[in-house]
Amino acid sequence: MGERTTTDESPKTEMTRSHTILFVEHETDIARSLDRQHDDLTVHVESSVTACLSRLGEEAIDCIVSNYHLPDSTGLDLLETVRDDHPNLPYVVFTGDGSERIASEAINLGVSDYIPETTIDGTDDLRKRIVDAIRTHLGGRGESRIDTLMSAFPDVAFLLDEDGQYRELLVGPNSENLAVTAPPDLVGRRLHDVFSNDIANRFLEHIHRTLESGRVETMEYPLTVESGQRWFEARSTPLGQEIDGKDVVVWVARDITERRKRERTLARQHDELETLNRIHWVIQEVIHELVHAATRDDIEQLVCERLVESGLYELAWTDESEVSRGGVTPRTRAGGLDGYLDRLVEFGADIGDDPASRAMRTDELQVISDVAETSLLPPQVRAEALERDIESGISIPVSYGNTMYGSLSLVSTRSGVLGERAQAALEILGDTIGFAINAARNKKILLSDSHVELEFHVAGSRDAVMAASRQLDCTCHLLGLVPASEGQLLHYIRAEGAPADRLETLLSESDTVAECRLIETDETGLVIEIQMTESTVKRLVEAGAAVQSATANHGEVSIVAEIPRETEVRKVVDAFQAAYPSAELIGKRTIDRPIQTAQEFRQSLTDRLTDRQETALRSAYFAGYYDWPRGSTAEEVAGALDIASPTLHYHLRKAQHQLLGALFDETGTDDAD
Repeated sequence: MGERTTTDESPKTEMTRSHTILFVEHETDIARSLDRQHDDLTVHVESSVTACLSRLGEEAIDCIVSNYHLPDSTGLDLLETVRDDHPNLPYVVFTGDGSERIASEAINLGVSDYIPETTIDGTDDLRKRIVDAIRTHLGGRGESRIDTLMSAFPDVAFLLDEDGQYRELLVGPNSENLAVTAPPDLVGRRLHDVFSNDIANRFLEHIHRTLESGRVETMEYPLTVESGQRWFEARSTPLGQEIDGKDVVVWVARDITERRKRERTLARQHDELETLNRIHWVIQEVIHELVHAATRDDIEQLVCERLVESGLYELAWTDESEVSRGGVTPRTRAGGLDGYLDRLVEFGADIGDDPASRAMRTDELQVISDVAETSLLPPQVRAEALERDIESGISIPVSYGNTMYGSLSLVSTRSGVLGERAQAALEILGDTIGFAINAARNKKILLSDSHVELEFHVAGSRDAVMAASRQLDCTCHLLGLVPASEGQLLHYIRAEGAPADRLETLLSESDTVAECRLIETDETGLVIEIQMTESTVKRLVEAGAAVQSATANHGEVSIVAEIPRETEVRKVVDAFQAAYPSAELIGKRTIDRPIQTAQEFRQSLTDRLTDRQETALRSAYFAGYYDWPRGSTAEEVAGALDIASPTLHYHLRKAQHQLLGALFDETGTDDAD
């Protein structure tokens, strides 16, 4: 029974505890005869009250048997003295001449038994009377104390003998509903009368094990009782005396149901934390390796493989975006569960509204914690999952900004791998994948020898810059874009023909403008920095295009953007027109970039510099001016060139501007000194 079980049947124990008897006698030899003839009794003999009290203070005694007549007192005087310090110790008065007066007085003093010598037949009879006195005293005079104890005792306690028979039941007033059978009905019955054979056998083995070890044994076990199914902890120990010739154990059953619940909660939380740590580790590994992934396929395959290798999920796949989806259409996959994913593909469009579709449509996680109970899976999909013992799954939207690239789906034969914190971590992973895909596309645009140039015309939009150009009758040119926090973009705009204060006010009042800042003004116009949450150029960037130019004039905008040659133009156009229905694709052409050697590239940079700019820049570089810490100060570099320090700073700033312009501008300016 419970957590401690043995495979072999425990032998029936014959263990019997010896009782220690203190015999106080004078001029008789009965005590020694009793000791010689009964191995289960340990008999000590004293002849005086003083010697008796001395031994009683030094040794544990189960019972005192005293003659009535003692050299220095009487057995009743000794009884009265003993009762002062040992009120529950069994005490037997053994006298040669019985007397009703002595018997009455002994009873009033609390004697356990009064035995005239003429009423017994040998030492066997005396032994039985002594042992009965011990049992009667513990069960009689101690009964009221036990009842008082049990009234405050929340546990159930039994006396069970070696054959599994209930000998006594001690139940507190608040614990009767923890008993399998009504307490009055248990006494006299056997374990096999109350429980199934398996449970009864396990309990009986535990009783034998307790008797055999002679110490406290513990175990835990579940039972269905009046109040429902409960868990109990049993603590059993030998009683130390026989009942009707049977060895007995005290079995205390404590209800530990609430403790078990707390333990399960802690175990579940521990498992969730372990799972979360593994998920975080996988995400960190994936992010580290995404740096080296060149294409979207590389990114998605890497993620799927690492998640399956983690051991948390048996199958992972990425799905195509909802725009071009006709059922489950895996782009990449890793792992497998008896053809589960292939079966989903076979359903085609008949699969209906599956979790991946909903994840892409709503841009929200679709979590299935229990496949057997979920309503998120179409019936035919749920049947396939249950057939393969799939317990849980999740579909994660993969997007960047307003562009939905697709979804990442994971399934597991384990439960508890998709707690709230795990979901939050996987949601971050989905955002990271979307960002990496977008970055890979932009990198591909920059490094590609050829690309496709798209030209759009947009009218009637709520774009803040377009609206300002219409209201102020001005022209706005996009100078550049810089990513900002929370998916926003910094737009650097040059406006011509617009009052600075009115333009800044109009833009600040727009719902799509988080911040705007005037940078500079001159006679031809102004430059303003705008942090925007939504714009036409931002939508194109999120669709995977690199915006080369954009001009807003009188409420309309023309945009030129580049995409890799391998990119499907229709997907980019559909994504852009989904946000701006009035957008028109008015031009598309393939452009080949000329191949430039490293030497030609360096020459193109120096061609942008004047001789003085190049001289100042070279001197500062080789003198360690750009090192940290600096190898030379500006004054030292200027002194070496025999020019003033402000002149050096002027040449350096102009040179740096030219080089940065070559990096960030479509065309540079030719500034001469």
